[in-house]
Amino acid sequence: MSGILPIEMASQDSESLKELASIARLITYARQSAKSLNADFPVWCLDLALGAVLQEMYANGLQAPLFDDGSEKMSAVARH
Repeated sequence: MSGILPIEMASQDSESLKELASIARLITYARQSAKSLNADFPVWCLDLALGAVLQEMYANGLQAPLFDDGSEKMSAVARH
């Protein structure tokens, strides 16, 4: 029975990572839109939201960084 649990957990983690990645893409799109409008406060809020999603992804087993644009800023937000 203990052999079954890790497989179920792995598939749940994989599905969670896929869903979180979708949310991260949505937030990234909204952040870029807000940035192009020079809407500083929404950009800041979306930075925080993206950082929270990235933290959740790392907690679920993500190993490598996902984003190139602003990655150092996002990883700094994710660490705090």
